[in-house]
Amino acid sequence: MKKIFISIFVSVFLAACGGGDSSAPGAKGAPGGKGAPGGKGGPGGKPAREIAVEGYIAEAHEGGKTFSAMATLEPLNSVELAAAASGRLMNLYAKDGASVQKGTLLAKIDDSELRAQLKQAQSNQQLAQQKFDRVKGLYEKDGVTKADLEAAEASLKSSEASVELIKAQIAKTEVRAPFAGKLGFVNVSVGAWLTTGTPIATLREVNKLKAKFALPQRYASALKVGDAVELKDEERDVSKSGKVKALEAALSESSRTRQILVEIDNANGELLAGSYAKVSVSMQSGRMKTIPVPAEALTLDKDGAYVFVAVGGKAKIKHVETGLRTPISVDIVSGIDEGDTVISSGLISMREGAAVRIREIRHNTDYELE
Repeated sequence: MKKIFISIFVSVFLAACGGGDSSAPGAKGAPGGKGAPGGKGGPGGKPAREIAVEGYIAEAHEGGKTFSAMATLEPLNSVELAAAASGRLMNLYAKDGASVQKGTLLAKIDDSELRAQLKQAQSNQQLAQQKFDRVKGLYEKDGVTKADLEAAEASLKSSEASVELIKAQIAKTEVRAPFAGKLGFVNVSVGAWLTTGTPIATLREVNKLKAKFALPQRYASALKVGDAVELKDEERDVSKSGKVKALEAALSESSRTRQILVEIDNANGELLAGSYAKVSVSMQSGRMKTIPVPAEALTLDKDGAYVFVAVGGKAKIKHVETGLRTPISVDIVSGIDEGDTVISSGLISMREGAAVRIREIRHNTDYELE
């Protein structure tokens, strides 16, 4: 029995080895068999790899985008009116909340001592002038030396300077409006002793307002001085149009934004300084048409930005010039044509000339909004 069992085992083993002989006619891998050259799948039996992708049909757009931000409305000019000299407040013309014109006298500090000094200085000036005139006449007749004339002239100039100094000190006893505007609450009363820097009231120019807001880096060059900006106080449903007055020279390093200053005409007092307003900016792309494409379709290399477009079932690289950029789209200024099928997925493994199959077509860039 043991010999019979061994014979059967050997026969099975040899049969198994014989079944793996690749030289047997019709065996797997033999010429003419499945996977052989010339068989199904072409050389080597590996079919060309086709990448299934999403495509976007390029369509030109004309016009701009709208960017919105919140801004605080501020007076065009604002100043804390304060005493420029020390003394007793003799007259107060400022009234709480009053509108005043430029140069209006608002407060007067006692200047009686200074005026007495002024009279004395003016008298000395008059005397110095008379002496100079006499010495000059004598000098012309060789009656005095040139040194006498120069001494008289120096004395006259000194007396004139004394008069100007006292006049300047008297001017400091007056508090005048540096510009037309509206006063806040008055903080002092007649008879109070004021020292230099004592606040009297706040003057604000509210007939014109200004608003500052931050423009993201992608829009940093889209505005220029004089461009129109729309503002709206949504709580009171008041809308006004303003103009860009100035742009910050550089971007903020922390936020990568550019500060924009807008001036608003508020002659009718419709807007309130200190309130919030929604700023809406129309970003004009320029007179030429641009083609927005999905942001994820754009790639960069040493030569700049490029996209893949599908042409005859193959991927083709097109380098492009870009314009405005948003989180979901990029404006293409040049480099692609209307009707091009821009490949927007599978870009990691995409190469020039790769076989592609468009599995889905899109006609808008709002991928994230769908």
